[in-house]
Amino acid sequence: MKLRVVILLSLCFATFMRSGAQVRLDPFYPYSKWTVGVGAGFSEIYGNLSHSNSEPGFRVNVEHNSNMWVSFGLEAQKGALSDYEVKNTWTNGLSVYNQITAVDLNAKISLGEFFKYPRSFFAKTIFGLYAGIGIGYMYNDVSDITLKFRHQDKYSITDFNNSNIKTTSNNAFMPFFLGWNIHMTRRVMFNVNYQFSYAFSDYLDGYNFQAPTANNKYNDMFSVLSFGVNVYIGKVGFHYKKFGQKKMKS
Repeated sequence: MKLRVVILLSLCFATFMRSGAQVRLDPFYPYSKWTVGVGAGFSEIYGNLSHSNSEPGFRVNVEHNSNMWVSFGLEAQKGALSDYEVKNTWTNGLSVYNQITAVDLNAKISLGEFFKYPRSFFAKTIFGLYAGIGIGYMYNDVSDITLKFRHQDKYSITDFNNSNIKTTSNNAFMPFFLGWNIHMTRRVMFNVNYQFSYAFSDYLDGYNFQAPTANNKYNDMFSVLSFGVNVYIGKVGFHYKKFGQKKMKS
């Protein structure tokens, strides 16, 4: 619910900023070969425990814009994942806090570049939208984890098997991106980025189970919503889509 409110507010803010930032001359588009950016936001985990906390984090990225449609990027993230289970009939409560360090390689497609009528209100509004996919590697440093608890199995009470807990781990993950670059000037863009990632691990929250007596059949997932600034590096010009010409400006 918190993420939905933040997304709604960010889209309203981005629309307001976009309406007052008429920085390009239709049908020309800002363009540069390289982009660098920074951002900060909040992450949530979808793991074995029922409740997820929103934790702060930040990222840095560099992208090579091969053309007006496709870019290839390198991104580094530092943040945390946190969730908990309240006390109930089968456990006396669980909690976990995972400090993550991650890096990924990604490819993104500029969705706004596929519309042929840049003078329309719709095309102006969605210009800067992008989608992407990548592959990454992350390190998990789990603390504040409930290492021992007792659960009730029918009429007997037993100790949980601690072999299904890891406080440090490494794993690959696959991020999916959906974002929006709003041009404030020809060189500077306000960025809204949503990342949903599937981890090739079940230990992002330290636990490997669905219930105290069953192994988990599904890996963990997490999402990151961030806000930041992307900046074109080097020469910045305008690309004329109809004829494929470039008019480069410094």
